Amino acid sequence: MSDIFLSYNREDQAIARHFADGFENAGLKVWWDTTLRTGEAYDEVTEAALRGAKAVVVLWSPRSVVSRWVRAEATLAERAKTFLPVTIEPCERPIMFELTQTADLTHWKGDPSDPDWQAFVEEVRRFIAHRKGEVPPPRAAEPAKPAPAAEPAEPVLAVLAFDNLSNDPELTYFSDGVSEEILYTVARTKDLKVLGKASSFQFRGAEKSAHKISSILGATHLLDGSVRRSGDNIRISVELVDTKSLESLWIERYDRSLTDIFALQDEIAGAIAETLERHFAPAVTSAPVNPAAYDLYLQARAIYTGDMSWEDRERIITLLESAVALDPDFAQAWGLLAAFRMDKGAKDAADRAIALNPECAHSYAAMSLQHRSFKEHCERLELSARSYEIEPQSKFIAMSHGSTLCSLGLISEALEVMEDARDRDPLSPIIGGFHALLHCYLEHYEEAIALADELVAKIPHSDYPKWIRGAVSIYTGDLDGADRIADTMSSKNKIMSLRPPVQFMRMMMALDADARATAVQQFLLRNAPTTYLLDVGLASIVGETEAAITHLLGALDAGNPILFTGDNDGRDPIGASVTFGLFMPAFKPIRMDPRFAEICVRLGVYECWKKTGKWPDCVEEVAAVYDLKAACAAAANKADATLGVSGELLNQN
Repeated sequence: MSDIFLSYNREDQAIARHFADGFENAGLKVWWDTTLRTGEAYDEVTEAALRGAKAVVVLWSPRSVVSRWVRAEATLAERAKTFLPVTIEPCERPIMFELTQTADLTHWKGDPSDPDWQAFVEEVRRFIAHRKGEVPPPRAAEPAKPAPAAEPAEPVLAVLAFDNLSNDPELTYFSDGVSEEILYTVARTKDLKVLGKASSFQFRGAEKSAHKISSILGATHLLDGSVRRSGDNIRISVELVDTKSLESLWIERYDRSLTDIFALQDEIAGAIAETLERHFAPAVTSAPVNPAAYDLYLQARAIYTGDMSWEDRERIITLLESAVALDPDFAQAWGLLAAFRMDKGAKDAADRAIALNPECAHSYAAMSLQHRSFKEHCERLELSARSYEIEPQSKFIAMSHGSTLCSLGLISEALEVMEDARDRDPLSPIIGGFHALLHCYLEHYEEAIALADELVAKIPHSDYPKWIRGAVSIYTGDLDGADRIADTMSSKNKIMSLRPPVQFMRMMMALDADARATAVQQFLLRNAPTTYLLDVGLASIVGETEAAITHLLGALDAGNPILFTGDNDGRDPIGASVTFGLFMPAFKPIRMDPRFAEICVRLGVYECWKKTGKWPDCVEEVAAVYDLKAACAAAANKADATLGVSGELLNQN
């Protein structure tokens, strides 16, 4: 009997020959029919070879998927558990085989040294050895070696974007949303690492290769499936696959009403956790959801990216407001609405979500973002940490918590958060970009450049990594490099533009000292009475540190609005704490001045440092010039004394 039965369409004979030759050269015995098939029944020899083979390798192409012979052979192989499909040309596989893990060799033209081909041959070897009940042999080109004893790897799960099997192709947002919701529910499983959406959802269709996903993301298991929606009814088919053995560990199909969607997500997560022998911590029971509200909720989630425009944000808010109007008890929609609103209504939405579900992580993150005043840093940090504790796998929450730590100068701690987030979601542009930026904040410029360049190469369609790379160029004085990066960007988000700071710096560098001082003063006053810390940082980076400090202290004396950044309408699209800017590289000349301690006291960060015992990285940075802790204490005592005198005068009046 043969090791492999090769099933293909006759029009694909040339590529089938590459497979046959490749398998034979690897020491595997192949049966394949090179003659024209005739008749409506299998030839006795063909059927015997099919039933006797240890593995049936089916070559999917646009021609084979419509071939009744190939489909019949695949069906028999699946029943016999010898089915090993591979895609040789992009195509839609027959629906009954959509859930079967399929290797992608669409690029392969017969090169025996191709790593994807070699990996596939090894998968076939293991599969055949498993069928024979043997240990798979080593590669033919390598001498046999005793296998070293090793502890089994901890499971790393990649939840792929489920296929949309509904009649309407526009419902892809729905199948993606259901997949993402299942991902987050599974991620609550104790001690189970679940890769993020931005990474795992990049693999679709023919790209769903176990070897590729395992090698790129390090996944030991894949969860794949399909979603079919008809009105308010839904069918979800899921399969859990071991990426090494290609063994299907668990497969199930669910037919439910959309009103039960959250209970179904818990059920699927529990089954996965049980299969992987992990403890499952079920989510807080949610009330049945209105199907139309759930649909609007998924539409809103589909819009969120790292480089959204204000129009995108407003559309998300509109969708979520419609969702909670339809279903006032929809906790997740209230929580997400709170996260995207930047007005007083955000707190009301967050309070509503937490009342409905005390474990609604987005609500705590949203409440954290509301604490932007100068005396609420501890409250912001506490809420941010709570949201991150509940749902660390969410990129929104990881970014929010990392930003909160950064706004207190706790850059190293923020870096740890983002390194963990990057491990979970290595292909996320917003996570990877912020991770690179934090290295820049710590003046690890070479590391920041390498990380940003790697991300731009991997995700060329996203502007966020390019923006971060351009920011590093600006901080390191490479304005030509920043210009080149700006030429490649097409972001809808006006605030994410490299042109204005580059143009400002070029203009300042062209002026003499007196003219530059005058120009910087005008620049700092251009948005009066509002002060933007990014503007203060730019003034500092062109050498006008004295003007920058004087302007900032003057704004504090006058009680003028101070924001981290803003657009032409005075809105802060990033939602960052005002103090986020204090610790960026452009502020280093300001940090080296002892008056920086007074700024920290008046902006409230010193009070948080003192209460929490968490001190910023810049304590060491400025240590050769002055003692930041002592300077802050002195500035705080001075402020208290001044406040006391003011109070006495007020009482006398």
